[in-house]
Amino acid sequence: MSLLIRFWATPLATLCLLPYAWPTNPAGAVTRNEFRRCASEMVRAAIPAAVAADACAASLYPEDLTRCVIGINQQTNIAAVDALSTCVTVRRPRDLATCVVNISNRTQNASAPDVLDNCRRSLLPVRFADCVVGLHGEVDISVSQVMRTCIDGSDRPQDFYPSSVAPRRTAPLLDRPIPVPQTPPLGPSNLPILPRNPRGL
Repeated sequence: MSLLIRFWATPLATLCLLPYAWPTNPAGAVTRNEFRRCASEMVRAAIPAAVAADACAASLYPEDLTRCVIGINQQTNIAAVDALSTCVTVRRPRDLATCVVNISNRTQNASAPDVLDNCRRSLLPVRFADCVVGLHGEVDISVSQVMRTCIDGSDRPQDFYPSSVAPRRTAPLLDRPIPVPQTPPLGPSNLPILPRNPRGL
């Protein structure tokens, strides 16, 4: 009898402890829900509830969208609604936020709509922001002109170098003709002539 009790003691104890180990309330999982956090942060930033719901529901990565909107709103003078209208149009919202925040905080008299639009158009927004901030600190032209120059890398040598020292552009390798070695065709005229042996030899 004691052996039977000892045999069932461990399984019964494990079954008794399962209710304590298994969460009875999924509140912990809800707080980590990206869509819920997205909507909550948007509404807290004075974005209408319907607009926040549509944006969060359509986002593939709601957490990235949230960081984009809230980051721009908290670190710049750009309204959350304006930031949202741009953040939802890009594939990398976090890089967009980095671009907007860096240009807005590290340049002077930058127009918020211009910053949002140029960061949205750039394929590499973080690199674009580095270009704008770096050139603006050394070149005495407006931020708008610097952004127009950096958005198109082909304009940089023309706009920032005198004509006498502008880097020489070389044609791409694919545009240059590639010489093809000429192989003489094989024919009767090119075959070696063998000497004919006289008869009897």
